[in-house]
Amino acid sequence: MKKRLICLLINLISLASYAQYVEINTINCKISDTEQKKIEKLIAYERMFCNEIFETRENITAPVKINLYGKNKDYRLEQKKYNAPASSDGFYIDNINQAFVYKNRDFIAITLHEASHSIFQFNFKQSPRWLNEGLAEFFETLDFDSEGNLYAAPQDFRIKSIKAGIDLKDAERLKKFFGIYNGSFYGHEVQDNYNTAYSVIYFFIKGKRTENLKQIIRLTNQGYDTEKAITQVFGSFESFEQSYKLFYNYHH
Repeated sequence: MKKRLICLLINLISLASYAQYVEINTINCKISDTEQKKIEKLIAYERMFCNEIFETRENITAPVKINLYGKNKDYRLEQKKYNAPASSDGFYIDNINQAFVYKNRDFIAITLHEASHSIFQFNFKQSPRWLNEGLAEFFETLDFDSEGNLYAAPQDFRIKSIKAGIDLKDAERLKKFFGIYNGSFYGHEVQDNYNTAYSVIYFFIKGKRTENLKQIIRLTNQGYDTEKAITQVFGSFESFEQSYKLFYNYHH
């Protein structure tokens, strides 16, 4: 099956200037120069993307610190210390602005996810959880193809879950979701919340609606709740919901 890609148009030459301010602290493990450079370049893209959606140039200096653990027991001790979810192989602590990652085979994707929280914190400390986690889920899919081109592979299992929800005609799914705040996001429906958060960000990016996303970010940063921000940008919440459902019904 041919791998579907979202091609991201970006001047990769300019990434070099963004690859600073990334500190990777390795504990009982090593990473190669190739892995280090790949992480730095992909985090650089995160910085550039956040510069765009937050309408700033400041993210080049947003500090990112990753603590990378080679031994599971060392990582689990930190996880317990900070009361992080036991099922996760990565977490971010905002009050010290540091991420903790267990070096499994997916550690680069997890590192990108957790690094995005650090950059996001630099821009929007009290951001809606869907926005923060949705972008983190998107960023963790970044990679380079064999020719060095940047792309993001769709998270098909999350998209499939969203399509199933739409097929069941769950009319209140989105309104209920955008009413979730802070710790409630990580409750018993956490996987569905991650699926929906990712699907909303994917809708804006793949659907070429980043200007709408910027407007929503601007309004929520001003104190609007998400539903009101979406209503103002789209004219009505129903208009947004219709566009979102059409996107997933006809584009996947």
